[in-house]
Amino acid sequence: MPNNQVDKTYSQKFYNIYVAYLKPFFRIYLLLPLKILKISVSDLVRQNGVEHAGYLAFLSILSLFPFLIFLIAIIGFFGASSEGIEFIQYALDAAPKEMKNALAPRINEIISGPHQGFLTIAILGVVWTASSSVEGCRTILNRAYRIEFPPPYLWRRFISIVEFFIITFTIVVGVIIFLIIPKFLKKIDLINYLELDFGSDFFYISKIIVLLIVTISTSLLYYILPNTKQKITETLPGSILAVILWSLLQKLFSFYLSYFDQVNFVYGSLAGIIVSLMFFYLISLIFILGAEFNYHFHRVYFVFFKKNKS
Repeated sequence: MPNNQVDKTYSQKFYNIYVAYLKPFFRIYLLLPLKILKISVSDLVRQNGVEHAGYLAFLSILSLFPFLIFLIAIIGFFGASSEGIEFIQYALDAAPKEMKNALAPRINEIISGPHQGFLTIAILGVVWTASSSVEGCRTILNRAYRIEFPPPYLWRRFISIVEFFIITFTIVVGVIIFLIIPKFLKKIDLINYLELDFGSDFFYISKIIVLLIVTISTSLLYYILPNTKQKITETLPGSILAVILWSLLQKLFSFYLSYFDQVNFVYGSLAGIIVSLMFFYLISLIFILGAEFNYHFHRVYFVFFKKNKS
C-alpha cells in the first residue's frame, strides 16, 4: 500500500475517533461549561448581582468583628485559643497588605481577649449582627436560584442564627484539622517516619487542605442557604469555579495594589477601609456568580443528558 494511502487511512481513523469520542467530550466538558459561564455572567448583571455584591460586602464588614469575637470565645471554650489565633493570623496574612493594615489593629485587640462580662451582656447582639451576613447571603442566593416566595422574615432570621452556629462549629472543626492534626503528627514523629519535610512539604499540603476546605464550605453554603431543595453535588461546579476565581483574585488584586497607587492617592488615610470594601465586594461578586453558574449548570446538563437518554 502506498504511503499516501496509509496516511489517508490513519487520518480517517483519527477523524472517526475525534467525531465519535473527542468532539462530544470537548462539547460536553469544555464548550458547554464556557457557554454556561457566559450566560451566568450575563444573568449576574441582569439579576442585579453587581449591586447585591455591594450589599453583601457591607454586611461582611459589619459582621466580621462580631463574628471574630464569638469565634474566639467558642474556640477558647474548647481549649484551642492558641490554634484559633494562629488560624486567624494565617487568614489575615492571605489578605492584601492595605487591607491587613486596616483590619489588623482591631483584630489583634479582639485576639487579646474581650472582657468576659462584655461577652455575657452583648452575646445576643453579637450573634444577631454576625448572622446578618448569613441572612444577606440567603436573600441573594434566593434571587440567584429564582425563588420567588421565600419563607417569612422572622423564620428566615431564626434559621440564619441556627446556621450561623453551624458555620462557627464547622470553622472550629476546620481549625482543628488545619492546625492541630499536623502538630499531632509531628509530635508522634510520623513526619520523620514518612520522610516528609515539615516546612516545605506541609506548606503545599496545607495549601491543598485550605483549597479543599474552602471548596467544601462554599458548596455547603450554596446547599443550605437557599430556600430550595437540591443535591449537594449540584453545588460543586459553582464552588469550584468560585474557589478558582478567588485564588486568581487574591493574586491580581495584590498586584494591582502594588503597582497602581490610585487608591492611596484618592482616599488617603481611608485607603485601608476602601481596599477592604473592594476586596469583600469582589469576593461577594464571585460568590454570586458561582450561584448563577450552579443554577444554569444543573438545568443545562439535566436537559442535555435527559435528551441524550431519550
